[in-house]
Amino acid sequence: MNAKYFEDWRVGEQIETMGRTVGDSEISQFVALGGFYEEIFMNQDFIAKSGPYPTRIAPGALIFAFAEGLIILTGCIHRIGMALISVEEMNFKRPLRVGDTMRVRVTVIETRQTSKADRGIVTFQHTVLNQNDEEIMECRVKRMLRSRNA
Repeated sequence: MNAKYFEDWRVGEQIETMGRTVGDSEISQFVALGGFYEEIFMNQDFIAKSGPYPTRIAPGALIFAFAEGLIILTGCIHRIGMALISVEEMNFKRPLRVGDTMRVRVTVIETRQTSKADRGIVTFQHTVLNQNDEEIMECRVKRMLRSRNA
């Protein structure tokens, strides 16, 4: 996909990312890098005996980080994105487990020109889905994007 300037986005428009399967080692690396040292993320024996789920799950921060990476991989904001303004109403609906394949459906919900003619704000709804089309996470993201006439 080619990069899309602020003016190119239309309310209601959707794009969908490719999928990626989440591995056990990726969760381990993220837990270590971010300091998410909680047994539910790192101790399979604990999880099997007393966790709310039968297998390891990914921290919510990892789900968001991977979702952002998948969106960047589409190319839609390459060299156009100026800033991540806000992430609002982040809701986790079910866990992302080792071996799940996630993808992101991105829907434009608002566009707004800023006081500077070279940029605008686009508000997106991000919906993270697993391989069964079940919603894992959703949030609203506001991004500052370059204007075509910058």
